[in-house]
Amino acid sequence: MANTIPTSIKFFRAIQLCLLLLFAPTKFEAEEKAYNLELNSVSDKANPNCSSSSIVRHAFFYSALVVAVSGSVGYLFGLILGVFSCATPKLIAWFQVVGACLLLWGTLFVRGWEIQSYGGINLTERINQWLYRSLYCVGTAILICSLAWPQCSG
Repeated sequence: MANTIPTSIKFFRAIQLCLLLLFAPTKFEAEEKAYNLELNSVSDKANPNCSSSSIVRHAFFYSALVVAVSGSVGYLFGLILGVFSCATPKLIAWFQVVGACLLLWGTLFVRGWEIQSYGGINLTERINQWLYRSLYCVGTAILICSLAWPQCSG
């Protein structure tokens, strides 16, 4: 059975790896080789306490949390912006267009089978998911912000 337990990567390290993949691919490839060596040294064990149904349950509730946080951040920014000024309908429309474009970009961007490994934990796959989720979270936050930001009357 393939190793399906990824190694831990801190938030700012994940951002750094995403930027390397996008803007310094040769440096990223060196990082990926080092990561693969580390992955190969980790024992190949599956978590016996982790059933398929618990994986689905965890993904379901984790995604609900991510949606709630993204929406809350967008709503909070909309309220904060409303304290300083009102938004013109044209500005709200631009926010909605940018948010929708980020959501569409995330949908069209996500790579699937062509980068998938057997275990699903290689660095490229993880960065693919991080970028996809980031586009979705930012797009959602911008759309919610546009809805929460009070429009100028008249």
